[in-house]
Amino acid sequence: MQTPVVMFVFNRPDLTRRTLAAIRAAKPERLFVIADGPRAGNDDDARLCAQVRALFDEVDWGCEVLPRFAETNRGLDPNIEAGIDWVFSQVDEAIFLEDDCIADPTFFVYCEELLERYRDDKRVWLISGDTHEVPESYFGDLSYDFATWASIWGWASWADRWQAHRRLFDREHVPVDQPGRLVPPHRAVPAPPHPDALVSEAGRRHFTKVAYDADPTSYFWDHHWWVTIINQNGLSAVPRHNLIENDGYGEGATNVRAQKESIPARPLELPLRHPAAVERNRKVEEELELIMVRTDSWISRVARAIIRPLWLRAIVRKIITQPVIWRVVRRLLNR
Repeated sequence: MQTPVVMFVFNRPDLTRRTLAAIRAAKPERLFVIADGPRAGNDDDARLCAQVRALFDEVDWGCEVLPRFAETNRGLDPNIEAGIDWVFSQVDEAIFLEDDCIADPTFFVYCEELLERYRDDKRVWLISGDTHEVPESYFGDLSYDFATWASIWGWASWADRWQAHRRLFDREHVPVDQPGRLVPPHRAVPAPPHPDALVSEAGRRHFTKVAYDADPTSYFWDHHWWVTIINQNGLSAVPRHNLIENDGYGEGATNVRAQKESIPARPLELPLRHPAAVERNRKVEEELELIMVRTDSWISRVARAIIRPLWLRAIVRKIITQPVIWRVVRRLLNR
């Protein structure tokens, strides 16, 4: 596989081993490894980070491994944002996986084909490997369709799109040898949602709040990436079903603390069936917007603050996502 693959890793060797095994099956010619460093005074981190990094000494196919190993802990946003900047200073396009994103083999085929197909179509900013459980029926007989925002649990993009984002979202992080300070999000110009980008009132409220929130702890790097895409009225490709198994839930996770079973990845039928037009699928878009509000809006944050045990959150989630109840919740969210 000629498209470079990028892995973000930290201190979870078992998950890293599973994700690396999926990458091994695809055999990319170049593998970028962006590793955060151990937290100060944390002996477990030091041991586990060393175990993770040692895994890349075992790469056994014809592959150039390009490491970016932080000596100290930079934190999630600085490690990922600066890491993507570093990758896209060297290559024109890439596929990205975090350590807990285990890809089906067809994920790499799908990404490579769409990277080539939409390389010169500047309407398309992001290629996602995860649907967040959008109903498959919304895609008809297509292999994928377009929405505004899409998951970054396995994704691909082009250097020019990311660099356009960074010109607008020009936050700089402290140097690698000065860890520990969170830098507030900063934009060169305001980035309200484009009037044509979102289809639900709940989605507009949520992403407007993200666009103007100056608290560095409120939203991670991915939300700011999405805000740029939404502001530019861009599009993201979404597969008809999950091509990524996210196995990083629970106590060890950095930003996804839940107790739930991962959804297995499934292969896409090949050859891919492409949409006839590059345009937003309103059903897919609305569902993704309301799923975002359900999982990461101020409402969900208040609910998580009240419901502390992960097992109880899992029960509430199972209740809410029952089809009949979810239809009612969708209407309430969209008021």
